[in-house]
Amino acid sequence: MKTELECMPCFFRQIRLALGYAGVNGDAGRSIMRAGAEIVEQASFDQPPARITTVLHRMVRERTGSDPYRRVKDRYNAIALEKLPSLRRTAAKAADPLEAGVRLAIAGNVIDFGIYEAFDLDRSIEDSFRLQLSESDFSDFSKAVQRSRRILYLCDNAGEIVFDRVLAETLREDGKIITAAVKGAAVINDATLEDAAAAGLAESAEVIDNGNDGIGTLLESCSPRFMDAYRSADMVISKGQANYETLAGTGDNRIFFMFKVKCPVVARELGRENGDIVLMRSVQR
Repeated sequence: MKTELECMPCFFRQIRLALGYAGVNGDAGRSIMRAGAEIVEQASFDQPPARITTVLHRMVRERTGSDPYRRVKDRYNAIALEKLPSLRRTAAKAADPLEAGVRLAIAGNVIDFGIYEAFDLDRSIEDSFRLQLSESDFSDFSKAVQRSRRILYLCDNAGEIVFDRVLAETLREDGKIITAAVKGAAVINDATLEDAAAAGLAESAEVIDNGNDGIGTLLESCSPRFMDAYRSADMVISKGQANYETLAGTGDNRIFFMFKVKCPVVARELGRENGDIVLMRSVQR
């Protein structure tokens, strides 16, 4: 996936949001915004937007000397944990617990402070069960689950990983070995080992980090431990739009992307609408 002109406003909006969470404004904020403009000016548009935003957010953290999203991550880990018993009940009483787990996991993908300033989590759950989920794509996913023993689960955001626990538990009950991968360092509100511990993720899967602060999954920057888990997996569940941006071009058909569509560029590429829920296998090159 390549960067488009429509991505430009989003880049600067993400800087503005990060500065707001860091409590930085005035001359310091303007200086950081100008540094961001230089990064964007020099960036190649032949790469996914997530690679450019990785550099932008790294610069913001370095210049502010802080993790701007630490408090909001703590807050949404706590909010999601309060919902965990209800989420588990929803999956348990469903006619197909695997489909319910998928829909709940996608519902949690709305907890994205790189894109949203506010959202309704309960509405996202309702929408995830109301919106169409391709029968053929889910059937393909379900068959891949049955054929697989080792599943690597690429996590996305703090708070969202509590929703992921329900799907991971459903898979484990089916005898699967689940490894959940979080980020190796802070970036936006993406989950790290600290968040995984707060969310109790280790109760539902083996937890590792990928060794870097890249938005999405930048395979060339990942740790040897992560790459061992990636190569040995029979199936990869890839959560979030940024993971789609960075992994769709790999042609690895073990990967199933699972996310909410959150921008017009991705919507156009997939022939979908903003807000749609997506479960799809990566296309083999």
